[in-house]
Amino acid sequence: MRENFYILLKEHFINLESKLNQLDAVIGDGDHGSTLLKGLSAIPNSELPPDKAFKAETGGASGSLFSILIGAIDKGIENSSNFGEFLTNASNRISMIGEAKEGDKTMLDALIPAAKASLNDPKNSLEEAPIAAREGAKKTVTMPAKKGRAKYVENAGIGHMDPGAFSTSEIISFVCNYIRIENEKTL
Repeated sequence: MRENFYILLKEHFINLESKLNQLDAVIGDGDHGSTLLKGLSAIPNSELPPDKAFKAETGGASGSLFSILIGAIDKGIENSSNFGEFLTNASNRISMIGEAKEGDKTMLDALIPAAKASLNDPKNSLEEAPIAAREGAKKTVTMPAKKGRAKYVENAGIGHMDPGAFSTSEIISFVCNYIRIENEKTL
């Protein structure tokens, strides 16, 4: 199940690469989509666990932080009943390493609401987490950036969606949909 998931996720991000790079060009260095795609492309061809393959290929701060999210979703694929717990652990680690919190205009603005939604309603977490992640990403448009390169651009990026929050919401939506489809096949 996992191998097929990463191939499909990579294909999804091939379609998002340009959009993510455009979002990142406004408030970052313009390579967020390319970086994610590079990491996701490495996973199916690696002997390493998915999070380590992603991190080894991407490097840098965002590669390290997104590898934590990859590790959480990998666990969620294998055990979807604890999905909220995995997302919560990932958000705590990312927050600690990145010294960021919800409201700082980062990937955490999508990840933390998804984790909370999953924990608040474990039975419906695969439906609620993507909704919460997308809403969290949308909220970044009105936020001033407090971390990363975006805090140095005009108006701290207000008026622009954070590319990390958007890509996080896409990853969470994709994995939740994938798990639901796979679960339906086993019924």
